[in-house]
Amino acid sequence: MSIGEWPLPEWFWYPVIFGYGAIVGSFLNVLIYRLPLGKHLSNPPSTCPNCNYALTFWDNIPLLSFLSLRGRCRLCKIPISWRYFCVELVTACLWTLLYHQVATNSPLSWIDFVLQALIISVLVALVFIDLDHFIAPDELNIIIGVFAFGRDIAAITLAYFIGGDALKEALGRYLYMGWLPVAIMGALAYAGVLFALSVGTFVYYARLERESVVACIIRYFRFDEEEVVPSVAAANEAGASAAGEENLASPDTEAEPDETDPPRLAMAPAFLCAISAVVLFPLIQWFALVAFVVPLLLFVFITREQGEGLAKAAGRFFQSADLGPPTSTDKSAKAAHDDAAAFAKEAETGQHGGMGLGDVKLAIGLGAILGPGLALLSLGFATFVGAVTGISMAAKHGRTLKLSLPFVPFMAAGAIITMLYGTQIVGWYLNILYPPAPRTITAGEVIREQKRLERLQRERSRLADPTIGKPVKN
Repeated sequence: MSIGEWPLPEWFWYPVIFGYGAIVGSFLNVLIYRLPLGKHLSNPPSTCPNCNYALTFWDNIPLLSFLSLRGRCRLCKIPISWRYFCVELVTACLWTLLYHQVATNSPLSWIDFVLQALIISVLVALVFIDLDHFIAPDELNIIIGVFAFGRDIAAITLAYFIGGDALKEALGRYLYMGWLPVAIMGALAYAGVLFALSVGTFVYYARLERESVVACIIRYFRFDEEEVVPSVAAANEAGASAAGEENLASPDTEAEPDETDPPRLAMAPAFLCAISAVVLFPLIQWFALVAFVVPLLLFVFITREQGEGLAKAAGRFFQSADLGPPTSTDKSAKAAHDDAAAFAKEAETGQHGGMGLGDVKLAIGLGAILGPGLALLSLGFATFVGAVTGISMAAKHGRTLKLSLPFVPFMAAGAIITMLYGTQIVGWYLNILYPPAPRTITAGEVIREQKRLERLQRERSRLADPTIGKPVKN
């Protein structure tokens, strides 16, 4: 990465970008908590969700305030979710690596960096909102779309005023054949694939008995919970009744185990800190372990209860209990939690299909920022990570693969990986698929190489025997 003729050294900008990323991460924590509850993002100012204590400026410094408060509210002393610290850390690290990968002394690269960094930030918020509530708010999907399409418009406009090579670069990068926007093609490619999957999985999972495929597709576009839930509930009740009659008829048959809540995808502090360390590795190599080791030590120091062993306290760092939603006395937060739990149980029956329209809306923005080729690569990463996670959870919990796993976290993971390394991955793959042809050696080059070897051999012989090549005296 080059800064050109800027008066400050290149390394100076890395901590600056890290700091800006942490500030954005601090705002994301507010967004993650308030947006799904329909609360205003800035009014009232930041407060403790448990006792409504109004946070001061010193309580809002990213990363540092959490540590200075030892992870507890200043007033009520209720533990603060470690999500606040980890979201700020991982957002700051992602901003820093993206700056390293994208930003150069070209103005176009800075437009790319700023808008991609903002999109990554919105993706971080979407991940936790989807994990908590199984929704991808339209407001955030629209913001990603605006940033994605705005990137192309801003870059082409700036290049137009600069002119010369910058305009050629922008037209070649953001337009096909000089007129077709890459963003539109990417949005159609990614959203089109997910829309087909969304309709197909709805027909596969949510199709009612004796319902035609056409009728099921029509119901997909006017999906009404109040109509479907009773039908599924009645079907489950009928199945339970049939199972009860069968058990009465066959006393030797073991009763089915009671239904339990389906497993929910969750993250531990260790997971997000490990991601932060991996993200920083290309920049500072093994020093990146600081992003994992230091939070681990601080976690043990801050959360360790009296009489608790060090190993037990460190073990909680690898559990998701301390990374959940913040403790809140708000009735709307409790209601939202109950709704999410109910949705998770319903989703496992298949009545909601396999993928919602929220995922399709998100794909529009991601496809626009990546372009068609990288968008499909991103979808490949998302599918792979999602499949591995689903199979692992199914094996761990002994349940079918119809788990209530939201797809947004995997879409976000695929998009972020592609933003950071997509171009390098494509180049590496093309070099393997189409290796450069060996250069043909001409006859003249062969003769010159032979003469060079002969000269080298004579020189070696002369050094071995100094008398070689000297005139003989008579």
